[in-house]
Amino acid sequence: MVDGIVYAVLGAGLAMGMAGISTAIGVASAGVSGAGAVAENKENFKNAMILQAMPQTQTIYAFITALFIVMGTGLLAGSGAQVPEWKGLAMLGAGLLVGLTAISAVAQGKISGAGIAACAKNPDAFAPSIIFSGQAETPAIFGFVMALIILVVGLSVLG
Repeated sequence: MVDGIVYAVLGAGLAMGMAGISTAIGVASAGVSGAGAVAENKENFKNAMILQAMPQTQTIYAFITALFIVMGTGLLAGSGAQVPEWKGLAMLGAGLLVGLTAISAVAQGKISGAGIAACAKNPDAFAPSIIFSGQAETPAIFGFVMALIILVVGLSVLG
């Protein structure tokens, strides 16, 4: 029988790792478009920077989830109490849920990159580009909310 803390830490690591990789790919994709748009006209920087930042929210969701998982294990307080296997598996599930839905950052980066290119041609395309980019984030938001329900309501990680 494995102590649940192993599963919990694995869940926190998967959430952060998967979200971090996905965000890096998304930000890189949008950054390529941003660099081109700014090379054409430095006035494009503001819109490009905002759109390029959009895929970073998935890593924020993963960080909060991982923090809650670590808090729930007692590791953050330094106590490192024994975690039942079932609870560790539930925490692993919450972390995996956020990590998998964070893959949406890859698509969001592509959409943001297209938005940056559109805004370089027509500044009025900024608001629609934000909306298009935000649509790709919807799965990550749902995954994050469900993970919070599992951790906070179901497992009472906040006490």
